Amino acid sequence: MKIRLCLMLFMAWACCDGARAVRLSFAKADSLLAQRNPVLRSARLNVTVAEGLLTQSRSYDNPTVNVMYNVQNPTNRRWFDPGSTGEVDVQVSQPFAIGGQHAEQVRQNTSLLNASYSQLLVTQRDLRTEVHTAMIALYYQQRQARVYDEEIASAEKILTACREQSEKGNVAAMETQRIATMVYQLRKSQTDLLLEAAALETQLRQLLALPGIESITVDLDEQAAVAQASRLYLTLHSDKSPVLDTLPEIQLTDHRVEAAQHALRWQHTQSLPQMAVQGEYDKNGSIGHNYFAVGLSVAVPLWNRNRGNIRSAQAVLEQAAIDKEQQRLALTLQRQTDLDIVGKYLKQLAEPASSLDKDLSQMLLAAEQQFMSRHISLVEFVDLYINYRDTMLAHLDAQSKMLQAAERLKVVWIR
Repeated sequence: MKIRLCLMLFMAWACCDGARAVRLSFAKADSLLAQRNPVLRSARLNVTVAEGLLTQSRSYDNPTVNVMYNVQNPTNRRWFDPGSTGEVDVQVSQPFAIGGQHAEQVRQNTSLLNASYSQLLVTQRDLRTEVHTAMIALYYQQRQARVYDEEIASAEKILTACREQSEKGNVAAMETQRIATMVYQLRKSQTDLLLEAAALETQLRQLLALPGIESITVDLDEQAAVAQASRLYLTLHSDKSPVLDTLPEIQLTDHRVEAAQHALRWQHTQSLPQMAVQGEYDKNGSIGHNYFAVGLSVAVPLWNRNRGNIRSAQAVLEQAAIDKEQQRLALTLQRQTDLDIVGKYLKQLAEPASSLDKDLSQMLLAAEQQFMSRHISLVEFVDLYINYRDTMLAHLDAQSKMLQAAERLKVVWIR
């Protein structure tokens, strides 16, 4: 009774809120996704971070300037005297790179920036696929809920008539109870379906940052979507050797491999001497007045040859190469899996007549009339209802799964 009351309240709210429902098409969802999705906005900021790191890596090291004064002038006994007899020592040191110590770091950050661009494309495609597949699933769950509405309305009409006849003694109480049980089970199944649809609406609100609690209605041209999926299947099914190199997923792994290669080379350069040009001016040094000198500072890699970091960078490079192979294999398997799904469901959907909805609705009406006139038994009547529901739900579920698989193919493989 509580489930029925909750369902009636939910359906009443949905009917009253229909005028305020958010109508969502693929184009509108893509626009909202690009503007509002927090994951996508964060991915754009990752590009900005990579740009900043590249800009910083292009900068050279700053010079170091040291200035020293005598604490007490031994000539006139003055403290910190920079005068004519005081001593001032100025030293300047400017590090410089050799053997690619600077260039390899710039190249590494350039590859990382390109990787961030590819990652942004991958994120956009993944999120768009997630939104589109959730919209398709929601659309067909709402369609399935309407199947339950039609069957429940018909079964309740039968239940009302049976109760009237049962009170008159014309219908056995067991039959009335069986119809009441069937109505209860239908309502429970519909409630479970509506809860799944509500979860999909919540998912879409999170992905698209939709405020409010208005229900979502998906605009979907089923015939056009199925026709497009069929054309996509025929096109990709005939392509026995697909080109993967242009996909952003593969480009992402390529850039990561490049970055790891430059990181390894940069670690090798760190085993070279660290060098700096030096200059010095001493006004009243021990050598004489206005002493000028130039020199070269070399940090000799005697004890530390950076071998640990080189070994670590080599392992990172090997990992990047393995990830590239794994990504290529995963994309190939995903393509084949989605193609198989689309092909099998297209075949399944082609088997029933095109007027399936109309034929089954007429069958439901005929079953209702036959049972009321006592031309069929209760068992036959229940079997007809079950066949109606199972056939319609299977048809809608097949179409939903096929279009979701086609959506994954379309987003990933149409270039």
